[in-house]
Amino acid sequence: MIGLVGGVISGGLVFLLTYIVSAQPLRDLARYEQMGIRGVLASRHDKAYYAVLVSKARRSVQVMGASCTRFVEDFLDLQSEDHALVDALRRNQTLYVQLLIPDDEHIAESSTPRLPGLFHKLEALKPEFGERIELRRFHAKAQHSFMSVDDDLVAGPIFQDNESKYAPAVHVAMSTRFAQKYYDHFETVWNACEPTG
Repeated sequence: MIGLVGGVISGGLVFLLTYIVSAQPLRDLARYEQMGIRGVLASRHDKAYYAVLVSKARRSVQVMGASCTRFVEDFLDLQSEDHALVDALRRNQTLYVQLLIPDDEHIAESSTPRLPGLFHKLEALKPEFGERIELRRFHAKAQHSFMSVDDDLVAGPIFQDNESKYAPAVHVAMSTRFAQKYYDHFETVWNACEPTG
């Protein structure tokens, strides 16, 4: 009997301590989920993370960045083995892709040599997808890099003086106020820009 009572008491103490220690992290997790935070990326250049999102795209993919060359190389290159967004475009005839990058006057000097490759890759997609993939150029330096896919937004800052691809990013639901600000900004800039080519 003493062994049984001792086991129940020690088990109860272990349970109580475990509950006390894990309660706060669980409350924090619940709070972040209520805020619509789906993840925090240590590096904005996590191809595998983005691939999961773009492969499930059904309605729209909007990308704004310093040049969008990595995005196109990773997901829209017909010559690549892995072209998750091309596959999504083939599956969903109502899916549209909108890309926004700075114009020649405002684009980073390091991005300029990669632009012909970007334009060539996008041109190769036109026979199959036509106007469903569109690039526009805005008249300012890029301050933020973000991608929205249907109900998800992944956004992070662009630092002019270092490798921004290693900058962190946050993944949030599009229903959040944070994501809506990015969406509104994208729409405003998009509508102010003329279509290219």
